[in-house]
Amino acid sequence: MKRSIMVILCLALLQPFTAWADYNENTSKLEGGNSYSIFNGNGGSAVGRYQITAGTWESLGYFKYTGSGSTGNWNNYVATDKARAAGVNSLNDLRYSSAGAALQDAANMELASRNWSSLSSQARGLVGQTINGVEITQDGLLGAAHFLGAGALNDWVASGFDPSVLPASYLTANGFSSYAELQAHLLKRMAAMNGQSFAGLEGGLGGETGGGMYDQTEGFPGIGTKRPILIREIPPFQGEKATL
Repeated sequence: MKRSIMVILCLALLQPFTAWADYNENTSKLEGGNSYSIFNGNGGSAVGRYQITAGTWESLGYFKYTGSGSTGNWNNYVATDKARAAGVNSLNDLRYSSAGAALQDAANMELASRNWSSLSSQARGLVGQTINGVEITQDGLLGAAHFLGAGALNDWVASGFDPSVLPASYLTANGFSSYAELQAHLLKRMAAMNGQSFAGLEGGLGGETGGGMYDQTEGFPGIGTKRPILIREIPPFQGEKATL
């Protein structure tokens, strides 16, 4: 019965998007390496197939912070009635049980739906455009929002794709040595979510499996004025080069 409830929830959340199975599969390849039990390799609270942080699990209503200790420590969270209704009573259930696996799949869809609703019209309007050879799709934007948070992605887009509007802590938290690497990672990530490739900086997506979402994702101020040169194609025009 609980499994059926989760299937119904998944179908309800599926409405605004297409090919949810592909979205979850592609997200898992970039995050938890298809492991429902993996913990963040960088010491954060991100967990599972989609490397969702403890704070995000709380914001989705499945876990609750007890009010004391670090918000990045799972020892300070308890499962809510919403999680228990899905058969998940603890972090171990979330990581190791079939109910936990089903909840992770459903929660990633729920998070994507929320992120899409939180993206600015400017960000959503990028769908169909091409930036540095990467076609921007809904899945690509959602993949970037999963990593940055919707608020930070909106800031990045509003700045004209200037990665330095993101705080330097993004670099250290994810093993990047420069904003150029972060920029390349974002473009590669958006490409990978749609089965594309990006001929940017050499190397893969950076980090390691289980690197996870960044724990702080909302309300970051702009901290720089650097404007990278990108090639942006806006249909029906092609190859428009500008300082964005």
